[in-house]
Amino acid sequence: MGEPSAALPKKLKDYLIGEIKSKKFGYTQSIGTEELRSKIKEHYKKKYNINVSIDNIAVTGGASAGIFMSLISLFDVGSVVAITQPGYPAYKNIINAIGLKPYFINTNFYENFQINVKHVEKLPNYIKGIIISSPSNPCGTTIPNKEFKKIIEVCKIKRIKIISDEIYHGIDYFKKKLKTAYNYDSDVVVINSFSKYFLMTGFRLGWILSNKSFIEKIRNISMNFYLSPSSISQSLASQVFNHYKYFDKIILGYKHNRKILSKGLNEMSLNNYVMPKGAFYIYVNISKLHKNSYIFCKKMVEEIGVTVAPGIDFDEEKGKSFIRLSYSCKKKELKKAIFLLKKWI
Repeated sequence: MGEPSAALPKKLKDYLIGEIKSKKFGYTQSIGTEELRSKIKEHYKKKYNINVSIDNIAVTGGASAGIFMSLISLFDVGSVVAITQPGYPAYKNIINAIGLKPYFINTNFYENFQINVKHVEKLPNYIKGIIISSPSNPCGTTIPNKEFKKIIEVCKIKRIKIISDEIYHGIDYFKKKLKTAYNYDSDVVVINSFSKYFLMTGFRLGWILSNKSFIEKIRNISMNFYLSPSSISQSLASQVFNHYKYFDKIILGYKHNRKILSKGLNEMSLNNYVMPKGAFYIYVNISKLHKNSYIFCKKMVEEIGVTVAPGIDFDEEKGKSFIRLSYSCKKKELKKAIFLLKKWI
């Protein structure tokens, strides 16, 4: 569904076993250990060529906790926050749960299912914030760096607070790498995670990058919300930055899988999709096969044991015509799924 199937390298597993045997794991600082925040600081220097302080970083109990705490910190009850359709459903759910109001920016095939500067320029004056996701879920599409910079500049003029969800950073398929929103403005709130690129989904660990005063707010909330992120997970995460080559090899596997899945979809005449440039999803229009993606997906898993996500999870208006397929599995599993799907259709 929405997680990598690959396991961590054996060296990291062995390290974790040794740490568990030799240490007592207790609470840490509410925004994470200095060791891990220092490693994240080095990550931004190496991958984005920017200098940040550990005072700009808060480690969180997963990216979801980071989004939740950021929304609480940034906005008063009743504030309106813009999100895209199709988009990650938890954004809307969290916004509603804490008394904020979502404003939907509808994107389409011809816009690569991504926002652009024109969308932002047209936003009403009452919009207080926006969540931007690039690479995106469910489409795997990205915002070019130049366009991203313009979006951030317009948001600053319109006083719209930006939360940049960058949890799929590192999972992309082009030479020119994506820049972080922090490259352009140190007052944005960047959310990232150890779950996707670093394969640590079950360890529930993420981080926030922003200005020092905002991180202090996160410190105060997190110590009352869950005391501190998992100390065992932080210990492991401090070591993952030594294994970029391993993780990059996994990304090459995704790229190959993307090619296999794309070819299979085209052979089934399911060619109405935007080729993803990041993440590990393809968002496909299935309107020629069925009028309701939920019923379509339910029948698929019941009849052939292949699981995909219905588009209504990501777009309440047009999602009945779409499904999201993930190709983060093993090549053998992917080929079997395509074979079963072809036969079923």
